[in-house]
Amino acid sequence: MRRARMLRRATVALAAAVNLALGAAAAHADPGIPDVGYGYPNDGRSVQCVQFFVNNHLNLHLVEDGKFGPRTERGVGELQRHSNRNWATQELVVDGIFGKATGEVVLKHVKRHPWTIDYEKASRCAHYVPSCAVVLG
Repeated sequence: MRRARMLRRATVALAAAVNLALGAAAAHADPGIPDVGYGYPNDGRSVQCVQFFVNNHLNLHLVEDGKFGPRTERGVGELQRHSNRNWATQELVVDGIFGKATGEVVLKHVKRHPWTIDYEKASRCAHYVPSCAVVLG
């Protein structure tokens, strides 16, 4: 099972590298996307993408249903803590809100380590999560 997962990730990374080499369209986050969390509009597609990033980085097995609830909030907080301990390019506030700073750090990590995630889905999701700049592509 683990070997199959590693092979799948290697295949996805190779496909991403080929797309980049062939000049495929860059995926990026829109700076106008609102934060995802309690007290925000929480577009279903944005929440689904946040749940996808939490699941892929932490293996929390959140249902990717597009509904922001307590499990998603805890997952975002765990992702922020994990990022601060392991790979943050900037220190994140652990507040359970997937805002521009969290989006920026997560997407930069994906860009640096595309084999660690379903890069195709991450590229699609980059259009639905808050971030400050173009980071994938």
